[in-house]
Amino acid sequence: MVECCVIDIFTDWIHKNFPDRADKVLHQLAEVHGGALGDSRFCKRMSGEGKVAESIKQLFKMAVKKHLSGRDRFEYDLTAIRRPGEIQQMELF
Repeated sequence: MVECCVIDIFTDWIHKNFPDRADKVLHQLAEVHGGALGDSRFCKRMSGEGKVAESIKQLFKMAVKKHLSGRDRFEYDLTAIRRPGEIQQMELF
């Protein structure tokens, strides 16, 4: 059985689908994660650190301000959603 990790799958995928920019993407990804393609540290793997991560964060803030300012946040009503054939849990008391 061959073990494979997400980094290997992503690296293979990006080289096959975007060979012209694969090295640039992988380099920037490594830069955000302290030189490695992946980062298993809690709270760092999804945000990263450094200049590229800060730039992405600023772009996101600007997009939120431009497209979502003045709008109220809404809450989803999940009470009406059930899986087909789902059995309701009985009351305990």
